[in-house]
Amino acid sequence: MLANQLVRRGVRVRIIDRHAGPARESRALGVQARTLEIYSHLGIADQAVALGKRADGAVLWAEGRRAARVPLGDIGRDVSPYPYLLVLGQDDNERLLGEALRKRGMAVQWNTELVDLAQDTDHVTATLKNPDGSKSEVRVPWLAGCDGARSTVRELSGIPFEGAPYQHVFFVADVEMTGSMAPDILNVYLWRRGFHLLFPMRGTDHWRIVGILPPHLRGRDNLTFEETIPTLRHEVGSELSFQACNWYSTYRIHHRRAARFHDRRCFLLGDAAHVHSPVGGQGMNTGLQDAYNLAWKLALVVSGRAGAALVHSYEDERLPVANHLLKRTDRLFSIVVSDSWLGGLLRTRVMPKIMGLALRTAAVQRIVFRTISQTGIRYRTSPLSEALAGLPEDGPRAGDRFPWLRLNFAPSGPTEDLFEKLDDTRFNLLVIGQRAPAGGIPELGDLLRMHEVPSDSANDRELARVRIPRPSFYLLRPDGHVGLAGVPLDAGAVSRYVSERLRFG
Repeated sequence: MLANQLVRRGVRVRIIDRHAGPARESRALGVQARTLEIYSHLGIADQAVALGKRADGAVLWAEGRRAARVPLGDIGRDVSPYPYLLVLGQDDNERLLGEALRKRGMAVQWNTELVDLAQDTDHVTATLKNPDGSKSEVRVPWLAGCDGARSTVRELSGIPFEGAPYQHVFFVADVEMTGSMAPDILNVYLWRRGFHLLFPMRGTDHWRIVGILPPHLRGRDNLTFEETIPTLRHEVGSELSFQACNWYSTYRIHHRRAARFHDRRCFLLGDAAHVHSPVGGQGMNTGLQDAYNLAWKLALVVSGRAGAALVHSYEDERLPVANHLLKRTDRLFSIVVSDSWLGGLLRTRVMPKIMGLALRTAAVQRIVFRTISQTGIRYRTSPLSEALAGLPEDGPRAGDRFPWLRLNFAPSGPTEDLFEKLDDTRFNLLVIGQRAPAGGIPELGDLLRMHEVPSDSANDRELARVRIPRPSFYLLRPDGHVGLAGVPLDAGAVSRYVSERLRFG
């Protein structure tokens, strides 16, 4: 993701990986709406949706009995063009991003490993181990560690990775099978001492299973899927029939966060910066959004359009997101995996009833969707967020992802998707109920696109839905979050914001 975003912004990159090729095994499965919105700008959203399977709901089974059906469907309608959770493996996501990168003239250099780095005031010297075993040095202005939970970049930078592993051992299996599970829907099997998740994948009788290993199988080397089948048949259904197991893996889950996401000219992203439980399908999506956040800032700095201090806001914005995510997923996961009598009772009796009832309420659906889809992430305390007086408290604020709207941009014009009009390689100035500045914003020049929203009944209804007043203006950052917002447009205030908040050179 980071390489794609930088290349499309005109930045030369080199992307290396110590492995021989993309991983075939995939633990991450959920692609959230915010990720699909980013994919849309990359031109791969339609491919992802076609490859994946929409999670229209879930069936909860408690101690072998069908306990509840949780409706999902389009629970994010009017929030995102992608109002659902998409089930698509991390391996498929990596392949789509890799193909997009190759179309932009770049490719991953496999079998190439970072073995050392040294930072100077204006560059990083990276020592690489090449495919033939030789070593070479490369000097670069910036280095990004997207290298996973055992990050070499993090370790060489001396950044602590604070946290601990959970005590349980998990397994994941990609199988072809039939059984009594509800077809084409997420099946959640809850027991007093654990759980199993069955995700429907594309293809016939294709499922991804995630579960907790029973105690008697933990600590075993070279454990096979066949040894897990008796537990599955006991807890999922005796009717299970397996045609094939494409791959199987066991693993431990950690909850850890790097003490810093940024050390001078090195950055940490994704699992190198934070790892947590898989509750809510947040991990892969959070890492992709780390990259989206950093890319536009780094591209401006590399091109000389902004001062180097701009990249400091990457940690300012993304570290609190990781903190909040770790706390939330840890609390939920502790309930899901608790071995206590009370934890088992909550898991098998209380949770199915609460979820089955609460998620049928539109207000609860909206809250859940904004949280899980990551469309609700905001940077209101960021040094890049500034709100002028006069805006309503219940409308979009500085730091928020600007809402998805369908608007007319010309009198009697067609209704258009705002997100399709926004150029995410530039800033976008939305001017509502007033005229855009004739001379643009000189400090931004060609980095700015302006969009006037005229007054008509359809626009007024759409704006009122999300509490946007008329008149008002919103300066959107390239990643779609509000940088500056106010009521009467003040071009001087926008110029000052650009010069001071973004530290443009």
